[in-house]
Amino acid sequence: MGHVLSKTNRLYWLGRYNERVYTSLSYMMDFYDALLDGAPDHAAVCDALDIPNIYEDAGAFFTGFVFDAENPDSIASAAEHMLGNGMVLRETISTATLSYLQMAVNAIGLAAKSDAPAVAMQWALDDIMAFRGSCDDHIADEQIRNILKAAVSVERISMYGRLRIRQSEVQREMRMLIYRMNRTRLPIEPQSQSFLTESLMDGGLPERRRLIEAVESLFVI
Repeated sequence: MGHVLSKTNRLYWLGRYNERVYTSLSYMMDFYDALLDGAPDHAAVCDALDIPNIYEDAGAFFTGFVFDAENPDSIASAAEHMLGNGMVLRETISTATLSYLQMAVNAIGLAAKSDAPAVAMQWALDDIMAFRGSCDDHIADEQIRNILKAAVSVERISMYGRLRIRQSEVQREMRMLIYRMNRTRLPIEPQSQSFLTESLMDGGLPERRRLIEAVESLFVI
């Protein structure tokens, strides 16, 4: 039983780290464009993500938050966790699928060394999308795919809420999460489930903090 729980946990966190890297990297590409034009408010981003503002300016924030693997809050660190879970799950997701995670991590490393990092950052985003397509192609077990996709939805809603981006897509993602939730066979926290279901029925967008709390606690992993 312990092995099964460990595998489920790793699948869930593979999905969450995968989306964390994708959404954060997409957001930071826009931040980089703003950085070239001026000095975007990096303190507001730290506050939104609930991470300490240890950066002296926006440039230091971009470099440290995106590329410093020793920083536990960084995208590079999340990417390493993503890859680590994928490596343990190699037999479950297939070697071909795992290779896209390695390529994404490599691309982030290349971006860190580049004077024009946006190109390699885009490669990392493309590799993550290729990973997701490969999951659909190589993973025959529907429950495994649903755990990964439900975890992606959890992280996506949380990140969209924190960064206040793509709010028009949050309800759509909530519907997808409820659909996938019922197919994962994972333990569910009843109050969080009720909150999400009732919010969808009401047709409005829940208060941001309450929504983040609900999705973060939905699965008992």
